[in-house]
Amino acid sequence: MPEPIDFCISGDVAASIWVSPSAILTMLNASAKAGRSETGGILIGRYGAEGWFADVVEATPRPKGSRSGWTWFQRSNSGLSAHLAERWHEGLHYLGEWHFHPGSAPTPSDSDISAMWKVAGDKAYHCPAPILLILGGKPTSHWYLSATLFRDGHVVHMRKKSPK
Repeated sequence: MPEPIDFCISGDVAASIWVSPSAILTMLNASAKAGRSETGGILIGRYGAEGWFADVVEATPRPKGSRSGWTWFQRSNSGLSAHLAERWHEGLHYLGEWHFHPGSAPTPSDSDISAMWKVAGDKAYHCPAPILLILGGKPTSHWYLSATLFRDGHVVHMRKKSPK
């Protein structure tokens, strides 16, 4: 089981995002299975009292009906409403999205950034400060994980290398 990852940044925009070992393992396994195609899912967890600190306790695998290629991923909503309803009863919420950049850096693209700002502005998501996790590199050996927080008009980007 991988170690948890904690992304922290301070200064004008302070943020902390903790990612559980099970969420990391789900992303690694799904990415290894996807091979040279992107894949992804949603992030589930809880915000801290201030809303700028988050614990990602679960990353879902690719929902049925999702489509992807080497440089793109379109997530389906299949089964997610029921899954989120179950988690809501456990005190957990939708926190954002994750996806895999096969063999590439975990840097958000312009379309990634645009999509996450839409999530932040869409009241149906109930997620004013969404998180985007991107796994890059090779999930079976050398990988990187980035966390990008979209909050109050700011984009806070953090990156970690896989533990050795």
